[in-house]
Amino acid sequence: MTDDHSTVPVFTGAELALADALILIMKVMAMHGVIDGRAIDTVFSDLEHRYREQKFNAAAAMADYLRTHVIDEDRDATLMPLEAPRDRSPEGQA
Repeated sequence: MTDDHSTVPVFTGAELALADALILIMKVMAMHGVIDGRAIDTVFSDLEHRYREQKFNAAAAMADYLRTHVIDEDRDATLMPLEAPRDRSPEGQA
């Protein structure tokens, strides 16, 4: 990540991988009702605002990245179950 005085932060692959792992965990928790998906926006918006006030631009950009990707509803709408329903008989069998 660049220093906090930079206007355009650049994250390392490790930082993005860690952020994406957190995003995945939060999406799964929201899907199962453990956390409120709408509250995620509030939390990361507050963090981003606080970091910008303190001139921690890279931290603010990461909070924005997390908020944007965790609440991305278009991607959530395409989630598919990994297993086929168990109560149906397989197609092609009598």
